[in-house]
Amino acid sequence: MILVTGGSGFVGLNLAEQLLRRGDEVVLYDLSPPPPGFQAVNAIQGDVTDLQRLEQVFKEYSPDRVIHAAAITAGPQRDAREPRRIAEVNLIGTINVLEAARKHRVRRFVHASTGALYGAAGIGVAEPLDEERHRPVPESMYGITKYAAERACLRLAALWDMDVRIGRLALAYGRWEHASGVRDRLSPPTEIARIALAAGEAVFPPLGATDYIYAPDVARALLALLDARAPSHRLYHLGTGTAWSLPQWCELLAKRFPRFRWRESDKHEECNVTPLVPGTRTRFSNRRLVEDLGYAPQFTMARALEDFVAWLGAHHEP
Repeated sequence: MILVTGGSGFVGLNLAEQLLRRGDEVVLYDLSPPPPGFQAVNAIQGDVTDLQRLEQVFKEYSPDRVIHAAAITAGPQRDAREPRRIAEVNLIGTINVLEAARKHRVRRFVHASTGALYGAAGIGVAEPLDEERHRPVPESMYGITKYAAERACLRLAALWDMDVRIGRLALAYGRWEHASGVRDRLSPPTEIARIALAAGEAVFPPLGATDYIYAPDVARALLALLDARAPSHRLYHLGTGTAWSLPQWCELLAKRFPRFRWRESDKHEECNVTPLVPGTRTRFSNRRLVEDLGYAPQFTMARALEDFVAWLGAHHEP
């Protein structure tokens, strides 16, 4: 049995979809139920800050593996408004789930982290961001608390002799991405694809190329980390190893949807597509992921676009 916290978030739903397809038993644990159209066998409502509820779920379902993906992905406004809540979920909630996993003898714990923890230190770097060479300098409450959660996982895993692995996600987008209440802004590629389907105009700031990873590939990378017999490292960058820009994405969409329009603008008030934080993060090095786990993304930008457009159409979005 595999427990996925944050199971109704878009990464959690992609994980569940792939786990169920391959025949695993899955429990999704989240504050909200899965969105309409997603059929989950075991979807349990609960908060990672609720120790009693966590204990009930671990005791009832006895998961032997955990993927911890619950988090508040906050923007500046929520940073100012709810810093305590962000810290409670992203840091204390992680410790709560880790403690429950230890108590119930979970054999592997995978923590889904984020490249957002690099902050300004991840922008304009001359080489792909490496797990060892490049040090995070988080600026947002999301980045700060996720980095603290990473360090807590590593420290407690060593003290408690637990098999804990961390996967830092590149900029994820795609299937099942939705306004869940804990994610303040959808990814730019997803927002732009929705606008294209609606024959609208996307306006966004010049951002440059970065490491966008399609949601099914994110799930495959996390599952590779979950399944690996003896990974060589505790921490892995989960990215494609390549980079592309939003204008490239728009050009492909415009070929599919001739009424779609797009442009870049330096005027914030004109933009209807904006990233969660300003600036463009340098792409990840995924050398560890490839060499240790034999991972290769299945989706190029063009193939991801075809799949995502078909998926949006099948799910009657936007």
